[in-house]
Amino acid sequence: MERQEVSRDKHAASKTQKVNPKTSLVLDTLETSEEKTTRLEILNAKQAPLTDMEVASIVEIECHPKVQKWLYDYAFSSSKKELHDYQVFFKRLPKNRKVDILVAKSDGKIIGFLALWGLGVYMKHVATIGVSVHPHYWGKGVATRLIKSAIELARQKGIERLEVETLSENNPMRHVIEKVGFELESIRERRIKKDGLNHDEAVYFLLL
Repeated sequence: MERQEVSRDKHAASKTQKVNPKTSLVLDTLETSEEKTTRLEILNAKQAPLTDMEVASIVEIECHPKVQKWLYDYAFSSSKKELHDYQVFFKRLPKNRKVDILVAKSDGKIIGFLALWGLGVYMKHVATIGVSVHPHYWGKGVATRLIKSAIELARQKGIERLEVETLSENNPMRHVIEKVGFELESIRERRIKKDGLNHDEAVYFLLL
């Protein structure tokens, strides 16, 4: 399960939110610039376990070439192996204390997801965020809603600091996290080597 992100978020014009305390379900209605209304649900996969088809939807997002462009925390092998690994991961998720997964659903279909990863023994107060959104839904505020929901979840868990790492040229991601309050901590020059090229890495943080 990786911890990177790809998304755009510049067309969301208005939205309303409703929280269901019994299921921790967050319902958003997003009005896009094209005047189309998208009903968005953000839910915690630990409290609402995913079906095999929903896990397959997450793998579809991760395997999309436009998403793969920005991922660098793990090496993609094949969609078949990816699906198997994710099925095992989500089956074990309820007992996994190191990570929480939030998923975004539109019309019953998963269109994005976010991983909130806890860190080591002396950094239990710190967590990192990685988020991916299907390219068909870029620019509709999905990543923003996922990250805002993760911030609230982190506060509930007693997390004091959130971190995001991304390629420095991933301007859409940087725009989203800066918009929700993250601050640039550093640029790690030539830290990532992907496809034979060196890339700088941008590191962001948010104190809760």
